[in-house]
Amino acid sequence: MKSFEVMTTTDSKAWEVSPGSSLAIDDAKINPYHLSHLAWQALGVGVDHLQCLRSTLIGDQHDVSNHTSVTVVLHIYAQATLLRAAFENACRAVWLLAPTNRLVRLQRRLSLQNDSNRHSDRMHQLVGATPPRTSEARKKELTDLAVAAGTAPSDAKKALTFVGFQKVVQDAGPRLGVEADQAEAIWSMCSALAHGDVHNLSFLDRQVVGTQGNVNLAKLTSNTDVLLRAAELSVRMLRHGFALYEKAAAAT
Repeated sequence: MKSFEVMTTTDSKAWEVSPGSSLAIDDAKINPYHLSHLAWQALGVGVDHLQCLRSTLIGDQHDVSNHTSVTVVLHIYAQATLLRAAFENACRAVWLLAPTNRLVRLQRRLSLQNDSNRHSDRMHQLVGATPPRTSEARKKELTDLAVAAGTAPSDAKKALTFVGFQKVVQDAGPRLGVEADQAEAIWSMCSALAHGDVHNLSFLDRQVVGTQGNVNLAKLTSNTDVLLRAAELSVRMLRHGFALYEKAAAAT
């Protein structure tokens, strides 16, 4: 397999879908909301965040073999934000591509589109703009596609409801042999650091440097174990996602 960077930042053609392939059939059934496009975008977003992480660690040094020393910069919070996005998007790609049941794949793709439409409508509202189509018209289009793909009309509403990224991560983890709870834990740790949640202190290295009454004052530093585990899972999940994509896009 070519490197992530080559596949996503050059004209590698790795994204191309062969006619007659499983992925081409998926795309045709829910045109124009191609499953291949969203899966590849998720892989690209994941890779981009990992590339940014590398830049924050060692700058633009791609080959450090001739350096006697390399300065690595660890941030307390920001790099966890990058890893959260990398892992989440890698899981999103796997969640879309992994099911062997075509209808499940198509429903998942349409549910993400429905969720995207909802956020788009809210953004238009916030900036005082009118979307080109009403939310009702877009919902009907997705419902019609879901039913045409094989969804029972009575199940369409549920099928178009996105389960949320917690469930996406829980579903994708076991496909790498990682327990669902462990995958969610890594994702949640990075999310807590990204959001600045108070409970994120338990995920950082701490050194008490003083007290104010019954309150400890602590020096916080990055927890490399959490970052390394998140980075490892992100790379593995991306590799799995690219492998699934390559297989699904190949001519049969």
